Amino acid sequence: MFCCLPCCAQGSAEETEPLSTQVRHPRQVKVLEKGERLQVKTVNVPEYDEKFSEIAELYNKQVENHNTMNHCLAQLNVSASRNLGSCIETLKTQYSSYDPKIKMEGYNFSLTTQTTDNLPEALQESQGLVTQLSRAVKLLMSTQTKLGGMVFSVPQDKSEMESKIKEVNTGYLDQIRLVENLQENTRNIDMAKKHSKEYEEEARSLLTEIANISGISL
Repeated sequence: MFCCLPCCAQGSAEETEPLSTQVRHPRQVKVLEKGERLQVKTVNVPEYDEKFSEIAELYNKQVENHNTMNHCLAQLNVSASRNLGSCIETLKTQYSSYDPKIKMEGYNFSLTTQTTDNLPEALQESQGLVTQLSRAVKLLMSTQTKLGGMVFSVPQDKSEMESKIKEVNTGYLDQIRLVENLQENTRNIDMAKKHSKEYEEEARSLLTEIANISGISL
C-alpha cells in the first residue's frame, strides 16, 4: 500500500500543474503557395485585423487577374515560353484578309482588324481574349504597387504588435492563440509580397512583348 503513494502523488501533481508550465507544441503553419488565395486570421486588434483583411482582399484580386492572364494565354495557344508573337503571326496567316494586328495605346492593347463585318467566330474570340488579357495585365501591375504600399504600412516591429495584442486581450490562452495568428499572418503576407512581385514581373514581361509586336517602345 505504501509503495503506491508516490505514484498517486505524482499523478495528482500533473493534473494540477498550471497550463502555462506545460509543454506547448507550436502549430504547423501552411506556407502560402503561388496561386493560392491568402487567408488571414483575426488577432482581435481592430486596426491590425482591418489592415490584414485589406491586404488579403487586394492580393486575392491579383491572384484572380494572374489566373485570367494565364487562361487567356492558354486559350490563345501561347506556349509555356509565352511567345505571343508567334500566336499573332498565326492569326495573321489564318485570317490575312482581315489583317489582324495588335494595337497598343499606353498600357492598353487590343487585337484589331481591317473590318469588323462578318468576322469569323474564332477571330472574334481571339479579340475578346486579348481584351481580357490587356485588362488583367494592367490590373496586375497596378495592384502590385498598391499592395506593396499597404504591406509597408503594417508596423514592421512584430514585438510591438504582440504587445498590443496582449494588452487588448488579457486571457493567457487568448494571448497565445492570437499571437500565433499574428505570426502566421505576417509570415504569409511576406510570401504574398514575394508572389505579388513575381506576378507583376510576368505581366510587365508580357507587356514588353506586346510593345515589341506593336512596334513601339514603353
